[in-house]
Amino acid sequence: MVSMKRHYIRHPTAIPLDFELGGSEQTCAAKDITEGGVCFVSSQPLHIGQHIHITIQYCEPRFSANGVVKWCTEDGDVYLVGVAFEDASVKYALRMVEQVCYIEDYRNQIKREQGIDLSSEQAARQWIQKYAANFPSITPK
Repeated sequence: MVSMKRHYIRHPTAIPLDFELGGSEQTCAAKDITEGGVCFVSSQPLHIGQHIHITIQYCEPRFSANGVVKWCTEDGDVYLVGVAFEDASVKYALRMVEQVCYIEDYRNQIKREQGIDLSSEQAARQWIQKYAANFPSITPK
């Protein structure tokens, strides 16, 4: 088994994303997001090297970018697909999506644990105050 060093920190998530491949569009769930790309769950296998368009409407403005399928592995009755983005501006936008994921996770946690239904804006303010200083930098050190 070949070991590969990870270049980016993974940020787990379960946000919905849309992908378009060969004129066909599907909605699925993102598994994790990194500075370099995204991993998502697909009902069908995708081929390494395929060009793909990803849209995440979970945040405003929505994230939309072209990428390349870098890997695809079977995981039970679904497939995990890794897509890489190479454009620097896409990496910055994806970084914002990472933060939105953390803020929404925080919002859901407060609802679950304290029964408080924060607005997205309230959750963002609280999360930034509590956790933004510890959010990993955009470039590996």
